[in-house]
Amino acid sequence: MVELVIVLAIAAILTTLAAPSFRSMIQNNRATTQANDVLATLNLARSEAIRRGIRVSLCASADQATCSGSADWATGWIVFTDDGATPGVKDATETLLQVHESLSGAAQLDQTAGGTNVQFLASGQSQAVTQFDLCTGDQARTIDTERSGRSAVSTSAC
Repeated sequence: MVELVIVLAIAAILTTLAAPSFRSMIQNNRATTQANDVLATLNLARSEAIRRGIRVSLCASADQATCSGSADWATGWIVFTDDGATPGVKDATETLLQVHESLSGAAQLDQTAGGTNVQFLASGQSQAVTQFDLCTGDQARTIDTERSGRSAVSTSAC
């Protein structure tokens, strides 16, 4: 019986020590996954712009059908062909290419540079330099898109 109590005490101590580390690992993995989702969407939009030979845009969207005009992308976003009538805003005649639901885990995703949308030209270049800041718990990532159209993720601070 004494041995059982000692084993349970040691197990409780080890669990107490491991729990904060495990929480941090979960937040790190969530931030990495969400940043990779944004990066994959940017790469999809760029490749579709090149493949179709037209402008392709992304914007934040709360209803997953129209642009919200907000820099808060945590509510979700859409990718669509952009005929240029109103650049960066989805019109009824433009084709919806991808819809992304809102982010989970109380994550914040804000576009901090480049306006409230991202536009890729038929050449694959970005209309403007853009930057997104993603915060999930105490983990943060920055997603940058250069004028060349290339995007990258880096670790940052919330």
